[in-house]
This record gives sequence, C-alpha cells and structure tokens, in this order.
Amino acid sequence: MSTATQGAPGGRTAQKREAILAAATTLFLRNGFRGTSMDEVAAAASVSKQTVYKQFVDKEALFREIVGAVTGRSDAVIDIIAAAFGAAPAVTVDELEDRLRAVARGYLDAVLHVQVLSLRRLIIAEADRFPDLARRYYEQAPARGIEVIAAQLRPYVEAGLLHADDLRGAAAHFAYLALAPAQDRAMFLPADLPDDHERDRRAAEAAVAFVAAYAPAARQRQRPAVR
Repeated sequence: MSTATQGAPGGRTAQKREAILAAATTLFLRNGFRGTSMDEVAAAASVSKQTVYKQFVDKEALFREIVGAVTGRSDAVIDIIAAAFGAAPAVTVDELEDRLRAVARGYLDAVLHVQVLSLRRLIIAEADRFPDLARRYYEQAPARGIEVIAAQLRPYVEAGLLHADDLRGAAAHFAYLALAPAQDRAMFLPADLPDDHERDRRAAEAAVAFVAAYAPAARQRQRPAVR
C-alpha cells in the first residue's frame, strides 16, 4: 500500500489516528491527564507506542487535541437552545413560558450528558496545568450558551413581554435556574443523574420562576423598597 493511500482519509494511518484519539479520550476522561500514560493509550488503541508518537509529539499534544475536539462539539448544545426557542418569537407570556420550558429541558439533557460531565470534571481538574484550555471551554460552552439565550430573549424584551435591563444577567439567571441544582449534583455524584420526570419538573419550575421574575406584571406586584 502506498504512503499516499495510508495517509488518505479512511486509510490505515487515518484509522490508527482515530483509534488513538478514541482510546485516549476514554482514558483521559476516566483517569485524568496524570493518570493516563502513552503506553496505556497505545495498548487501548491496539497500536505501537511508536505509532502514537508519530501522530502526537507527546501526551500534552494528544490531550490538547482531544479537549479541543470535544469542546468544539458545544455547537450541538447551542443548536438545541436555538431550536427550542423556535424560528418565530412567541406572542404571549404563556407561549413564552412553554418555549422556556422546552429550552430548559433541552439544555438539561445536553449538559447532563455523561461525556459532557466527564469533560467538565477533567477540565476543572487540569485548569491550573492548562489554563488556556479551561478558558476556551468556558468561552465556547457555558459563556456562549448564556450569550445565545440573551440573544433569544431580546425580541421578548423589545416586544414588552419581558423586562430586563441586563439581558446577559437575565440569561444567566435562567441558565442557573434550569441547570444549577441538577448539574451540581451530577458533577459530584456521577451515578445520580435525574430521571425524565425530575428533568421535566426542573424545566417547568425554571420557566415559571423566570417569567414571574421578568414579566412586567410581576415587577409591578413587587413591593416598593423601604426607605
């Protein structure tokens, strides 16, 4: 087989590279950076250690490749958020609440995915060693999600269905209402993921609480500050 064929997409070299990446992803997510050796990666990928080093100069380069690739998949979460909001804005507060319930449920399912949780734990554990990777993950995943929610909420503020002087702050409030309790528990208790019933309940509670806080009528019912 020619060198060109081996290096072509789907060739032996490409297949070995994919096997190395798949094996290393599993090992890094399970054992962390320091707990994974290149010998283990080679064995799990069924290739020689020399082959691993031909593809990646060292363990750090391999780790960076994997974290970068998985971080790039955050686009899927963004797509879920945008799709749940719908192509056209809701026209009533009740419709908006239904949309927000769907957004919260989709957001929960995406963030509570086993691999996403494992990656988050790994990046937090290695943040001191790889601060640039931690920043990249934060900017492309949590921070970007909040920015997308803020952009989706803007038409509702402009239409008067919601009142928010700080759109990004409002989006962050919604994200934490939807995610924080379940995500915090899942980060520390990997085997204790919420079932469908609990996810539905949390999504509904997040939507109701958010609309109650940011709908103009709710603001008018607030008591004036004591002077």
